[in-house]
Amino acid sequence: MGTETMKGSNYAWAIAIACVAFYAIPLGVVANQAGLFASPVMEEFGWSRTDATLYMSIQPWVAAICTPFAGKLISKFNPRWVMTAAAAVFGLASLACAWFTEPWQWNVYGVLYGASAAFWMYIATPTFINRWFAKSNGTVIGVIGVCASLLGAFMSPVIQGWISGYGWHTARSIISLIALIASVVLTAALLRESPEKMGVLPWGYGAAEVASAKSEAKSVIDVAADEGATAAQARKNPALWLLIVMAGFFVIAAGMMQQFSSYASTGALGAAVGAMGVTVCMIGQLFGKFGLGWLCDHTGARVSGVVASIFGAAGIAIVLFSVDNAMMFYVGVFLFGIGFAALNIVPPMACRQAFGQKDYANIFSMVATGLNVFSGFSALIYAQIFDITGSFAGCFYLIIGFYVVTLICSLVIVPMGRRSWAKK
Repeated sequence: MGTETMKGSNYAWAIAIACVAFYAIPLGVVANQAGLFASPVMEEFGWSRTDATLYMSIQPWVAAICTPFAGKLISKFNPRWVMTAAAAVFGLASLACAWFTEPWQWNVYGVLYGASAAFWMYIATPTFINRWFAKSNGTVIGVIGVCASLLGAFMSPVIQGWISGYGWHTARSIISLIALIASVVLTAALLRESPEKMGVLPWGYGAAEVASAKSEAKSVIDVAADEGATAAQARKNPALWLLIVMAGFFVIAAGMMQQFSSYASTGALGAAVGAMGVTVCMIGQLFGKFGLGWLCDHTGARVSGVVASIFGAAGIAIVLFSVDNAMMFYVGVFLFGIGFAALNIVPPMACRQAFGQKDYANIFSMVATGLNVFSGFSALIYAQIFDITGSFAGCFYLIIGFYVVTLICSLVIVPMGRRSWAKK
């Protein structure tokens, strides 16, 4: 169907709701609540923490293995049903946990969780948002991320209440059924492959604008649907490997949020300040997801990545020197939270702006694979540094170094990547 016969459509917003369904709901309602179930499971069965949480380490490694296949399946088959199946697998696996009595069963859940997360954790949302939105891509991705954060923040005390009142088995059943039904129904009902298949234009473009974009690649930020590098071209470009490094360092740095409570409780600040620090960090994330998404849309991923890196490094530096100053600690973790938000915004938008939209799912699947591999090392790195040195200071210096690297990568990835395909 020619562009001249296509009409504008607001259906892109239904796609955004579908992304909330298969990404924000499983993440916010189930995945991010894993820590609430560890202690009651350990108490009931007498397991060690390793027994109860090993699946959390299995998940990212399995996701790393499965992610390249996920990208190919999303590109080759009708993603409506691919993503519905992924949502169903995760929901059913989570529901089965309510009846598990052995550690190996939880490890099987980790495998199924990782296999399904390969589809919905990193790849799918930016793939569909970039297909359906010609404008405001970064902002929409940021809003979807905010939905996941808000769901997590809202559900956490609710789930803790269910665990205390009804037991962890019942609580697990309830949240799994919520995620299963909502994700499967909304994904199947709303998700569609592309605007072209529906005979409409991406949101934000008129027919004339699309024609113009296709003829002359108007800017780094605006990329037409049929423009870009192939996966083979991307693999030969150093920008792809720098993008993987940047994304990996963002995810390792983000893992520090889980350590703030331990840092405060083992020092002069105390456990209560540490717990509040995690909340403050999450508030920073909300601001970061909106702000960095907006920057991606209006100035490009280069600027957004640089800003995120500066905020992240500055925040960690302030935490490092906070010592016993609670207010200084809160300022630091808030700024770090803004930098943290780059994880789900800057890499996918940098990939789009560097390599275009033509083969995006397959190219970004390589980046997502790297994300999962690096994620599997995050907690281990921090634990080893603390065990060897008896302090978190080494972790903080390492994170600052990571953010220096992400800043440099942010500056060079987009122009370097575009050389493989963009018209001169």
